[in-house]
Amino acid sequence: MFTGIIQKVARVSMLEKTSAQSYRLRITNPYAVSANEDPIHLGESIANNGVCLTVTSMGPDHLDFDLSPETVERTALSRLKVGSAVNLERSLRMGDRLSGHWVQGHVDGTAKVIKVHEVEKGYYDLQIEPIDQSVLRYCVKKGSLAVDGISLTIHDLDSKSLQFQIIPHTWAETALHDLSHGDLVNIEVDVLAKYIERMKNYDAT
Repeated sequence: MFTGIIQKVARVSMLEKTSAQSYRLRITNPYAVSANEDPIHLGESIANNGVCLTVTSMGPDHLDFDLSPETVERTALSRLKVGSAVNLERSLRMGDRLSGHWVQGHVDGTAKVIKVHEVEKGYYDLQIEPIDQSVLRYCVKKGSLAVDGISLTIHDLDSKSLQFQIIPHTWAETALHDLSHGDLVNIEVDVLAKYIERMKNYDAT
């Protein structure tokens, strides 16, 4: 479980195919070993651009993750390039502060960046269009959506797209500033909306 509050930004150092439909992703390791920070462990879950992945091998300067065929098909991770920025968040511990919203790291699909526009110094409008338009039924104005793992508030929406306004801190401390028109981002809708829909459909039967 995650919150959508990004802790670190890493860079892709390797992305290689391991079979016809799977990949191994290697990123730089930004988690310094110190008295104030728990070390990363093999088997730990870390959200990469909002995708919950397992650390399968590691070194002082890198972390490795295996991308399954399902992950490759549903997310934009296989389109990353060496040098691409990646948003990271370690999984929640009991008692941690929940500053964003409940994020599972189970991405629902991808969306295309339609617009990234600076509205005034340091503040940006981000507009995205989900590839699978059916996810829009889970979105409401002022509701939450995880975009590349970042908990964002929906500023506005229409029948095809979603719009967010990005504050200077989020712009500077995440990989959003690397986005441009046409890029794909991973999106995860609020799981509570899906539970409500499921309960309503179950009751109707």
